[in-house]
Amino acid sequence: MTREDAFYYKHLLILGITDGYYEWLDDCLKTEEPLSDITLELSYCGSDVNKAISLLHNFCLEQPFDDSVVYKKFLSFFKEEYYSKRMSKEEISSTMYRLVSNIGSPWDLDYNLWGNMYCVDDYLSLAKEGIISGERFDSAFLSFLNNNTQLDSNTIFKNTCESKPSLFERIKKLFKRK
Repeated sequence: MTREDAFYYKHLLILGITDGYYEWLDDCLKTEEPLSDITLELSYCGSDVNKAISLLHNFCLEQPFDDSVVYKKFLSFFKEEYYSKRMSKEEISSTMYRLVSNIGSPWDLDYNLWGNMYCVDDYLSLAKEGIISGERFDSAFLSFLNNNTQLDSNTIFKNTCESKPSLFERIKKLFKRK
């Protein structure tokens, strides 16, 4: 069992997602020779998710691990969830935000790595409010899921209009709604 896998499944369990966890644990039980202490302890947890989270948390604290590997696992997970229609764009966006918030403070994390997942929910909100093009957001969202393309204001606002809407234009648009 790698610490990257342990960190990945710990955070899926924290988010209430058990898909794949029990299969992964069963695979560890079948393939590890000899069984590691953590695998054995997790097998005793049964369906007690809180105990499993605690064990995985302590295991992850013992030694450092590669954040980029974990990030790629999560990105792949979200891509699979989206294309299999198990999660909508809105669910993925909010889950990504909660994930990064649970991992740590955005200011303490590698923003180049986790920043997209943290901000995608904000960009979706801007698209729903009509501040940015929904079509442009969808394109950027899919590019992020498929190719890990950076989500930034240049990507989101590019080709939406000649320039970003001014504060005055956004305020004027808000008053027109009422």
